[in-house]
Amino acid sequence: MMSLAASTFAFCWLRLFVLPHTTLLVWGDQLEYATKGVRVLRGELPYRDFFEFLTPGTDLLYALIFRCVGLALWVPNLVMCVLASMATLWMTWCAHRLVRGWFVVLPAALNVGFVLYSGADATHHWFSTVASLGALCALFGGNSLRRVAVAGAFCGVAASFTQTKGGLVTTVLIAYFIWIALQEKDRSGKWWRRCLVLCAAAVVAFAAINGPLILAAGWEKWAWAVIVFPVRYASSVSADNWTGVLPAFYANASKLKWVIFPVQFIGVPLTYLWFFLRLRRAKAEPQEPWNQLALVAVVGVAMLAAVATMPSIKRVSAASPPAVVLITWLLSRGGKVRTAVLLGAASAAIAAAQFTLIQLQPERIVDLPAGRAAIPPKANYFELFRWAAENTKPGQWYYGLHTLMFPLELRNPTPIEDLGTDEFSRPEQVAEVVEGLESKKVPMMILLPRMYILGTLAHKADHLQPFRDYLYSHYRETETLDGGYEVWERVDK
Repeated sequence: MMSLAASTFAFCWLRLFVLPHTTLLVWGDQLEYATKGVRVLRGELPYRDFFEFLTPGTDLLYALIFRCVGLALWVPNLVMCVLASMATLWMTWCAHRLVRGWFVVLPAALNVGFVLYSGADATHHWFSTVASLGALCALFGGNSLRRVAVAGAFCGVAASFTQTKGGLVTTVLIAYFIWIALQEKDRSGKWWRRCLVLCAAAVVAFAAINGPLILAAGWEKWAWAVIVFPVRYASSVSADNWTGVLPAFYANASKLKWVIFPVQFIGVPLTYLWFFLRLRRAKAEPQEPWNQLALVAVVGVAMLAAVATMPSIKRVSAASPPAVVLITWLLSRGGKVRTAVLLGAASAAIAAAQFTLIQLQPERIVDLPAGRAAIPPKANYFELFRWAAENTKPGQWYYGLHTLMFPLELRNPTPIEDLGTDEFSRPEQVAEVVEGLESKKVPMMILLPRMYILGTLAHKADHLQPFRDYLYSHYRETETLDGGYEVWERVDK
């Protein structure tokens, strides 16, 4: 198992670093969470000082890492390597107890290609996935109260990274305990003690991580941020709902999208459906470990349900490891050795093609305050980072593309990282942005038009007019960089 985890680490390293150790600058959400981690390190707190609509585990963990190793650009990429390795370790551990022979290797092989192809982004999705897999593995060896308490603690940790995923996993585990009691016709009442211990452990772990921040910000402000906002406003932008799936598919230039998207959006749900159809015949096949298999399935369904209203290839990929375990069992049960070999080889080939392309193509190198970075040759943001590195200095006040803040060690004087159209940026948040820009007389903003101008989609609301008024009256556009990035400089310093 450790050798498979190490192999996954190596695959990820070759994808996220140009040999020997130059960081590949990936335009992903992990830079946003690293930026928030820097804000925490500087004494700011989520909810109180800056906006966060997720539970703060990712921000806090990045802050802890930065406190230990310093502000280093390689941290998010290395964290992703570790997360991928841990996911492989958990999946292999489960598979080892369900299948025999070379089938045990299949989860690791499927992980490096099919799962991580579009999901190598060290955000809350992977942190909560690894914690959820920890809860799953804790119960694989039985349902003793000690194991249940460990699983509950993992659920609390998962909910501290992604509140919906942790909450749903906790809920399905309660349903699982009830199902076990019904199957075993247990009238001793053990199931409710398990449920109580599970919930108590989850609450304690969740409170230990979130409690100080709730007290600092106030209960009402925290509840609005992590409950009301995600439910009412977070999915108003197309990237966070089903209307964004097809545009993301067509925007992907890789031909492998014809494989990866169907595997994730169709293959993963069908795997769960296939298993539950099989589960109906469990009594006829008592030799199979149905309890453990059902545990894998319900946890996987909960993880998938957590991203169902805001699907993207990255989110679905991060929720798919339990499906990989079930696919391994289904293939081994049918003796589909050739199919397993073909799937594993195809996945490994996808991963090998990715890192080979990265290692062999000439990367463009840029030195940034947080470290040396390699920009992929087809990326349109090389000039952006090169120009910004030459025209800003660490610690400078800045607002705009949040992707620049951590690599260039810039500071944001406002409570939100960047503005969003439609309902995503609330009127009071726009007012706070304008207030923060004015208080620090921010000298420069780098924007994309879509950040402040409504696009062609049928937007239901526009709360950005105060920002546009402030932008046009206090700044002028001085340069447009490759990729459409606009440089706005203050005119009334």
